[in-house]
Parts: sequence; structure tokens; C-alpha cells
Amino acid sequence: MKARRASANELIVGLVSISDRASRGVYPDQALPALQAWFARALSSPFQTHHRLIEDDQSTIQQTLIELVDEVGCDLVVTTGGTGPARRD
Repeated sequence: MKARRASANELIVGLVSISDRASRGVYPDQALPALQAWFARALSSPFQTHHRLIEDDQSTIQQTLIELVDEVGCDLVVTTGGTGPARRD
């Protein structure tokens, strides 16, 4: 479902943290709150964010990006995650 803009110039931002362990609840994700705080400091224009915490799986990543752009209507999507390359990367 498309996000509703509070104003015509409101930016819709998707924030995606990709982490197997955080997505399973092994430890709390720290990336999404950090990104949210950074955007709050960096942007002077109005914005809203849509957060996703997902596992490191190509299909899940693709589906999440498509959902945020095509269904939610994000103007920008920022991804973060990973502690380094692994064989499955």
C-alpha cells in the first residue's frame, strides 16, 4: 500500500537492515535506529521512514526492495548490514 505524504515535498525513505542474527532476534539491530537518527539530523525537509529488518538472503532482499519501491512508494531506499563477505555472497 502506497504511503501517504503529509505534504507534497515529504520524502519517503526505506531503511533496510540486512542481518541473519538480528532478524532472528539473536541481538538487537542497531543499524535502523542509527540511520533514522542520521536522517533526522541530515534532512531539513519533511520525511517519513519505513523500516525493514530482514535476513541476508538474495530473494528476501529483492522482494523487500521491490515492496518498498513499488508498493510503499519510497523515493529512496538505503540498505545496510553484513559483517563481511561470506561464501554465499
